[in-house]
Amino acid sequence: MHQHPAHSWVEVSERALVSNIRAHRCLLAPKTQLMAVVKSNAYGHGLELVSRVAERSHLVDWLGTASLAEAEQIRGADVKLPILVLSYYHPLIPAELARGISHRISFMVYEEGELKALEHAAKQAGKPAHIHLKLETGMARLGLFPAQAKKMLNLILKSPYLKLEGVASHFATAESKDQSFLKKQLATYHQFLEEVKQIIPPNIIQHTACSAAITAAPESHLGLVRLGIALYGLWPSVENKKVANKMHSNFELKPALTWKTQIVEVQMLPKGTPIGYDRSYITKKPTIMAVIPVGYWDGYDRKLSNSSEVIIHKTRVPIIGRICMNISMVDITKVPNAKVGDEVILIGKDGEAEITADEIAKKVETINYEAVTRINPLLPRVLV
Repeated sequence: MHQHPAHSWVEVSERALVSNIRAHRCLLAPKTQLMAVVKSNAYGHGLELVSRVAERSHLVDWLGTASLAEAEQIRGADVKLPILVLSYYHPLIPAELARGISHRISFMVYEEGELKALEHAAKQAGKPAHIHLKLETGMARLGLFPAQAKKMLNLILKSPYLKLEGVASHFATAESKDQSFLKKQLATYHQFLEEVKQIIPPNIIQHTACSAAITAAPESHLGLVRLGIALYGLWPSVENKKVANKMHSNFELKPALTWKTQIVEVQMLPKGTPIGYDRSYITKKPTIMAVIPVGYWDGYDRKLSNSSEVIIHKTRVPIIGRICMNISMVDITKVPNAKVGDEVILIGKDGEAEITADEIAKKVETINYEAVTRINPLLPRVLV
């Protein structure tokens, strides 16, 4: 049995991550670059750990983060791959931006204030800031409508401190079965590039594709694709999985994450014993109960109370009673030989028994992205 100093921990499979990277790499033209999106603690899998695996694989060209702080953390872990900050960097601290520029971190730009901050920081760093222009084509989130984007483009190209490296956009519906809106967005993107092709450098990186678009919309691959959720072996949606399986035989994703804890107490309870807050569960027969040191603080959603299961000794057993902040209770009557210290799987597989992030997500009416991303970042991530 794997004893771990933490009350709960996440194991991440290097083999699964590399297999998922390779599966997507096989769908790309040789010249198309691949970005591993590692934002939000690598979707809960561990920012530094996944960044190191991506670099070691020699199959990844870029890393994508949500913030400059994440990018700096990756540099602190001694990972040298180019990094693009996809959404946010605090434009008020030029020294931090300057450090980012000198650390080979590129920046997505979607409003004018950022250009001024980056110019100022680039002067400090003594080298130009690398910029990817974010074009709004139908997502209505961060991005510039084509007319504004042209104005920004001129500002970037005029400045000796700014270097245009890419033009990007993001799809709103790549995960859905109907690809018509995606095609419309892609057409808007191409039209913009057509209109500015006289002024932009010929070798800039064009990128629009997320995980779902990599498998379902090969016409969107362009110069670089951004591999997010599917890097971790999770499907962007049920529809996307169907489309991908139809289009690519032998294409498979391997979930990389296993979330574990261990039993801290076992109790014999007589019939009619109320369990936990609100007495939401009352034993219907003599019951063996195990207590596990995981609750909603750890990211195990309170909505899983009385509805979820965990795996002990290759057997699925139910959560009983309300999930508490740091503790949950489990009916282990089916595994009477389980004892304190035995391993418990919250998400993952043991023998035939498997609990997926999708199953957890469905029970709390959300998506697999949230189920894994919300696992508390303070829990240790262990590469296996």
